[in-house]
Amino acid sequence: MTFPWAYSIKGKLLALTLFPILLTLGVLALLTAYWTSNYTDRQLYMKVAADLAVAQGTLDMMQDRQLERLVQLSNAWQVHDDIFHQDPERLEELVARIRDNHGFDFLRLLPVDELEKIEATQPSLAGLTRRVLAGDSLTGLSIMSADEMELWHPGLVDKARVDILVTPRARPTDKTVENRAMLVRSLHPITNAEGEITFLLDGGLLLNHNLEFVDTIRELVYGPGALPAEGLGTVTLFLDDVRITTNVPGLISEVGASAQRAIGTRISAEVSDRVLGEELIWLDRAFVVYDWFISAYEPLYDLRGDLVGVLYAGFSEGPFFTQYLKTLAELGVALLSVLAVSAFFVWQGSNRLFAPVKRIHDSVMAVRLGQKDARIGEIESKDEMRDLAHQFDAMLDELDSRQQTIKAAAEQLERKVEQRTLSLQQKTQDLEKHIELLKATREQLFTKEKLAVLGELTAGIAHEINNPAAVILGHMDLLQAELGEAALPVQQEIDTVVEQVYRIRAIINNLLQYTRPGQHLDQLDTLDINAVTRDTLALVRHALDKQDVEVIQTYQEVVSVQGNRQQIQQVLVNLLINAGNALEGEPGKIYLSTHPWQSSEAKPGVEIRIRDEGKGMAPEIKAQIFEPFFTTREGGNGLGLSISRSLIRRYGGDIEVDSELGKGSCFSVYLLQEAQINDEDEAIMRQLLSGLGVV
Repeated sequence: MTFPWAYSIKGKLLALTLFPILLTLGVLALLTAYWTSNYTDRQLYMKVAADLAVAQGTLDMMQDRQLERLVQLSNAWQVHDDIFHQDPERLEELVARIRDNHGFDFLRLLPVDELEKIEATQPSLAGLTRRVLAGDSLTGLSIMSADEMELWHPGLVDKARVDILVTPRARPTDKTVENRAMLVRSLHPITNAEGEITFLLDGGLLLNHNLEFVDTIRELVYGPGALPAEGLGTVTLFLDDVRITTNVPGLISEVGASAQRAIGTRISAEVSDRVLGEELIWLDRAFVVYDWFISAYEPLYDLRGDLVGVLYAGFSEGPFFTQYLKTLAELGVALLSVLAVSAFFVWQGSNRLFAPVKRIHDSVMAVRLGQKDARIGEIESKDEMRDLAHQFDAMLDELDSRQQTIKAAAEQLERKVEQRTLSLQQKTQDLEKHIELLKATREQLFTKEKLAVLGELTAGIAHEINNPAAVILGHMDLLQAELGEAALPVQQEIDTVVEQVYRIRAIINNLLQYTRPGQHLDQLDTLDINAVTRDTLALVRHALDKQDVEVIQTYQEVVSVQGNRQQIQQVLVNLLINAGNALEGEPGKIYLSTHPWQSSEAKPGVEIRIRDEGKGMAPEIKAQIFEPFFTTREGGNGLGLSISRSLIRRYGGDIEVDSELGKGSCFSVYLLQEAQINDEDEAIMRQLLSGLGVV
């Protein structure tokens, strides 16, 4: 299905105008949704982590307060030491009264001389009494079995019992009842007037079905305004994976009734694996009994350091997700409203803008259909369209007047065209051939002219360099002879000057030697490439230091290679200077290294790598850098890399480059242990230098 306006300029302009707006609004909506989601998730997880910290702090505070009460009782009893010498039944009544008045679920005095017998019947005390006898008061979580409670605290058995319920997403279990009790337990020594420990005061608070504990924390962290209107904040205490106290609402039963609390339900399998299995904190969304909650779980340990349960804090995810969808919907409505208003104004503007264009189009179509008197007429707009309409009408008038003249001349022109067509076709073909020949000739002449100028300059420079080089050598000999032994402190510097002058002369001689056909190649030497590389770096050190360029050197154990020392140094100097230039005058690093290498024929050799952190090269530039006279640097002659590659290929080696725009370049120089003279590259090198005008 197509729309007529889709083929009009007005329709295309409308689409062209609205598309960027629509694209911008769409991207904005996606980015807003992404940022909102990430920010919301991050804030929610930060909040639930803080809620868990408050819950843990409340539990720690409960333990500390319980121990403080025991310490206060101990101090009071220590003042009235005669209490412990009274009748045991009266002492037991006193302890029971204190237990009821101070909110303990159990409180008892353990005689020191009976501790061994007591521990035999109460495993939960095993190992703890020795620590208290050493002078340490203990407070923390403790697990007491049903048998132990039946023996020492019968009233706790029914209070601690938790019926285990089938829970969605929990790990399957055959266990139906949890008879153990989790206690906040405190142990404190009581001393007599002589400072001897005579009793241990053992008190505890049962956490099974302890709704006050979880409700207090919920009111603290999930009070009014802490969550959305329908948000549900919950706190839970687990014994192993069973909820023993919680304010999470219970599951709906088969008869439709819902329990007020989800006590007896179990933790989900994935949370159990992480918190109880790996003993790590869970901070993520999790399935809690019947729905998804933003949850934080933390493993709990008893006084002996054993993992006994989990502390949980979290709130329902649904209200936040609903609020998130509502925000996205409001944003979508706002963006669509902006798009609709923009489309309306663009459509109205295009109608006013293209009304003159439509009149011009209608007139053109009328003339095309043969209505010779069709004209555009006066246009109300005072812009280029008005001038265009006037010019178009004038053109139509002139077209009518000339049409007859053209028609009369057309017949005569057709005859002349027929006569000259054959001749013109032949001349056209000849002209095309001459044009191609002319283009080729112009390119050759331009190249030869450039080569001739460069050749004259190179020959002159070679002559001018050799003369001062000879003068420098003569004066250095005279200076050394005149100074005698006084020259010994600077003998190394004198030798370096002489060596580099000879190197200059060798480079000039090598350059000129390539211009003499039939000449033999320079004598090949066996070179320690690591030493040559270090010496070369010394030659360019000053230029690189001025730019604050650091050279990172890495030399591996490599074989010796055959080649000409000065020519290889010339190649390395060129590559190092180019690497420095690639940094564009900014401080940076160049990485210089040597590596063992084998050719494709498995012949041993050496690879020299020079890598920079410069601007890199685009693929089209990289493909041309070894071509003669190609350069991207202002003032460059485009010969450095071309000559360098030819010099290396003379010995059977090669230069390769790996570069990526914006990430720098790496040049690799490959040299064989036994040089293989490449006659083809030798001929190319001579042809190149011949073009320079030095032959």
